[in-house]
Amino acid sequence: MYPTTNGRRFSIKYYQLYEWLEYSISLDALYCFVCRHFAASITAPGEVFGKLSFVDYGATSKQGLPFRGNNESRNSKNRGNFLELLDVFCDANMKERLASRYGHYTSPEYQNDLISSIAKCTRQKILNKINPLGLFTIMVDETKDKSKKEQMVIVLRFLDSDMNIHEKSIGCFHMLISNADSLSKKIIDTVLDNKLDLQNCVAQCYDDANVMSGIHSGVQERILNVSIFSTLQDLYKFFMNGQTRYELFVKAQQAKGLPVLHLERLVETRWAYWFGSISKINLRYTEIIEVLTILSENDDQKARALGILKEMNTLSFIKISHAMESLLRAIHCASKALQDCSIILPVAIDLIKSTKR
Repeated sequence: MYPTTNGRRFSIKYYQLYEWLEYSISLDALYCFVCRHFAASITAPGEVFGKLSFVDYGATSKQGLPFRGNNESRNSKNRGNFLELLDVFCDANMKERLASRYGHYTSPEYQNDLISSIAKCTRQKILNKINPLGLFTIMVDETKDKSKKEQMVIVLRFLDSDMNIHEKSIGCFHMLISNADSLSKKIIDTVLDNKLDLQNCVAQCYDDANVMSGIHSGVQERILNVSIFSTLQDLYKFFMNGQTRYELFVKAQQAKGLPVLHLERLVETRWAYWFGSISKINLRYTEIIEVLTILSENDDQKARALGILKEMNTLSFIKISHAMESLLRAIHCASKALQDCSIILPVAIDLIKSTKR
């Protein structure tokens, strides 16, 4: 039973809520474990709220320096940044603790825990910068490290609230198996673990390796199949592959006295086609939903119609499709002009600058 102070007392459940927490039985006080044991002679290592202290890990990791050393034995000339900095800045009491056999908390396991905590806080700071719409691009590459292990790096490219572009790594992962299935699963799991919505992934960037960018079963295609832009492709294919379905769509427009709009042929590398597709879908959203509702009740492609209908009825789809239409409209003129074979470099540069403004 812990002592009661002002009607309150410490509970062991706090350890589960706050991993960095340390409780002093003799002082009946709460502390940040890292601040108390590794603050050395620094006067104010962290912010303090009452008796509770914590460290801003985002500032700790900004230099991007290696934490661990190749040889951390006492005879090593360079034991790594962490241990060497401790040795330089620690006071006499800390040096005595570090020289002891136990209780210095500098083993590789403790260092890895600290690195993990820093990484977690750093990733959260990166994610907090993403603009309110939550749109982002995935950039992935893999290579073998010095020890011949396959390492995959995942980078997010995004805009912040002030429209500044950021490219930030959110992880480097050792891949035991480097096929399309394992790579795509790891990418998807990483995105979801960081509380990001795959429906907000507007683009992917990989190298030319078939396992990454293959059009049939590569990583790119597998992730595209679970993102919002795959819905546009499925919708186009669904209507165009079935004459009856497309006729229903045309009749739905004619019944309301609307000019008939034909869905665009999708060309992934041309932004003009994406703009045309999204614009027409937004303009005829109600008619498309009506046709899909009819087909989901009695068509031989009922399951597929239900899947597309469910996706298009989400608020996320509606918000992103309108946001992307606005964005693509802003760059549409430049996109078309840059495809003109007669355009000269100064004109192209001015066009890009004006479009960015």
